Amino acid sequence: MKKETDLIELIEDIKQIKKSIEHLEILEKPIFVQDGDKKRVLRIPEICFITTNPKGLDIYTLDNKKHINFSSISETIEEFKDDPRLIKTHKSFIINLNNISSVKVIPGGREVTFINLPEDITAKITSDSLEEFEKRFGKT
Repeated sequence: MKKETDLIELIEDIKQIKKSIEHLEILEKPIFVQDGDKKRVLRIPEICFITTNPKGLDIYTLDNKKHINFSSISETIEEFKDDPRLIKTHKSFIINLNNISSVKVIPGGREVTFINLPEDITAKITSDSLEEFEKRFGKT
């Protein structure tokens, strides 16, 4: 009986290690942004939120900068769909759950602010996205 229990525990440990490795692979996936005549690499931990602009995306980062990317919001969320830190909260917003500094109840959903960004730079969470947001971030 002990050998069977040990084997079950070993299988569970292997599953957890596999999940950790997959998570580390996600952490390394970059987003490229325009920086003059070259592309700059951003990593998910640097990103506060992503929003649409007429030519693509604006990406706001912890260093209080706005970067430009020429992908669509749909392409970006699809590329990072397995990353638990990112969530599409509105047709025009993807937010990084790890960099939220405040959540405010507003008609039709929530408004969030981010670490190191001015209070007037916000992202929206629609009522359609609220259940998933609260499941992953916590009840607000």
